[in-house]
Amino acid sequence: MRMTRRVILWSVLPLLGLGFAWHAWKNGGMIAGPRSGSNYALSAEETALLQDGDIILRRGSGMVSDMIAKLLNEDHDLSHCGVVARRNGNFYVVHAVSNSLSEVDGMQVHPLGRFVAQSKPGSVVVTRLRTDHDRSGISRRAVHYLKQEVPFDHHFDLADSSKIYCSELIWRIVREEFGVDIFAGATADELAPYRFANFLDPELFEVVLDHQK
Repeated sequence: MRMTRRVILWSVLPLLGLGFAWHAWKNGGMIAGPRSGSNYALSAEETALLQDGDIILRRGSGMVSDMIAKLLNEDHDLSHCGVVARRNGNFYVVHAVSNSLSEVDGMQVHPLGRFVAQSKPGSVVVTRLRTDHDRSGISRRAVHYLKQEVPFDHHFDLADSSKIYCSELIWRIVREEFGVDIFAGATADELAPYRFANFLDPELFEVVLDHQK
């Protein structure tokens, strides 16, 4: 049963994807490409609460996201995550995505508005690492991986630093920048390194926004 669940997980997680636009990040512009048509968005007041280096989590609206959320079966209905980064006065989301549904495999960036619009309405959650240090190091490290064009880790192997999957990106960044292992206190089960509950641990993160409440 455990092996079956692991195989299913490895089969569906690589399908997360929205497209690639590193050129738009460099130019501070919007990203062209398919849009979901959803009116789901953060309000101006909510956006004003965000900070460089926040963690944004969401539930996708497609079948793959349905499968991931059902498999993980967590209190919060989530299927993907990324790092909030600010550039030229605008917020973006830097995240790791497979090329199964994306033009480029691995690290990519999208405007915050697009990332939210392509989420299941009412699903976005934003958390912030509890630390006295400058959290902008989180986004700087995420952009470092973006510039390196690190490919997606289709084997979901934490020991392989040459590739990366979405929650692994945040785990690596926080460990490298702050010496904190987010997965260390996770429940000892085979899905622990994939659970989004890791980023809702009240000892490590504070909740900035929670549309699922």
